[in-house]
Amino acid sequence: MNKVSVAQAKDRLSELIRQAEAGTEVRITRRDEVVARLISEAEYQRLRRQSAVVGLRAMRDRFKAAGLSAQELHRRSREVLEERG
Repeated sequence: MNKVSVAQAKDRLSELIRQAEAGTEVRITRRDEVVARLISEAEYQRLRRQSAVVGLRAMRDRFKAAGLSAQELHRRSREVLEERG
C-alpha cells in the first residue's frame, strides 16, 4: 500500500495509476488524513461484485424471515441485479 499527499498525487498521477494497475492500493491524503484511494479497475469490479453478493444474502435472509417463497426470492434478486447494472 502506498500513501501520498494530494499534491504528490497531482505530480505523480501516471506513476500512481501504474501502481494501482499492478495491484498496489494508493492512499491519497490531505493533512495526513486519507481522503481517497486509488485502486485498479479489476479490484473495483471485485469489490462491487462482493458488495452485491453481501446485499443479496442479506435480502435473502429478510425474505426467509418474512416467509417468502424461493420463487419470489429469485424474482426479486433478479430485479435488484438488473437495477445495479
